[in-house]
Amino acid sequence: MSTYQLLYSVTVEHMYFANRVCKSLQFVPTQATAHLFSRTDLLIRVAENHLSVFVDRDQLDRLRAKAEDKLVFTFKVFSTDSHFSHYTAPDVLHSNAILYFDNLKLSKDASDRFLLHDGPHVSSADYVDVDSSDIGDDLDTIDYHVRPNFILRMTVDDNSPLMSFDQQDRVQRQFYIVFASSSTFWKYYLMDGLSDRKLYITDLDNTIDFEDVGKATLPGNHTARMLLSKHAIPMLEQPIQRFQLKENGAQRDKVLIRRLPNASVDQIYAEQINGSMQNISEIYVH
Repeated sequence: MSTYQLLYSVTVEHMYFANRVCKSLQFVPTQATAHLFSRTDLLIRVAENHLSVFVDRDQLDRLRAKAEDKLVFTFKVFSTDSHFSHYTAPDVLHSNAILYFDNLKLSKDASDRFLLHDGPHVSSADYVDVDSSDIGDDLDTIDYHVRPNFILRMTVDDNSPLMSFDQQDRVQRQFYIVFASSSTFWKYYLMDGLSDRKLYITDLDNTIDFEDVGKATLPGNHTARMLLSKHAIPMLEQPIQRFQLKENGAQRDKVLIRRLPNASVDQIYAEQINGSMQNISEIYVH
């Protein structure tokens, strides 16, 4: 009876999500990798943000022989979430850049887990040009029109520790990619009748301050007063911010809105702040 054991696994985490499970991922093997699976006794399993490859222990010697010239597993990874790039750091460097990860340049996090990138999170250093030798023939013509969010490559040779089951510690076979959440400046638009009142925003957690950055005339001849956060705020699937809208009063200030709406991933644009382009989340309050 065959006994399959883990050859390697890759888990993708994302700080945007409360449980850090990066949602909506599709791991698509390249043609060469699909052919590799078809001619070996390897099994592949994908569960949400987790890719696992298993090998039959009885076929390990046979696989080791095949690995004399290296076994290369390459996957094009897509997110089906159209907002993935909005809440993911870092921003794309340029139109020909793509994120690339492989197990030949490992680091470790504070928990001693193997990371497929330097530092605790994915950074701009993990981008390569789509025409670089790292990518080679991995991209098909259609991939230049619908670009993968990143490329994942796992290389196994006959001397790789992954090819020996003398070491039973599964931790040595588990690899991680960790994305940080992008940050945006939050800009509240206090619409029409609110725009002429003496209003301000307070943070119940006393961490974020807002400043009045003037008025704007919006389509439909609407006026709005704009209050902008002084610092960028990390985006979260379930925001934890607790902002209140208050009005200056003669005797005491009055709370107009006990919990202001939070920023959304579908209301982001770029604006120059202090001489550099920054991402802005727009929130309209009527």
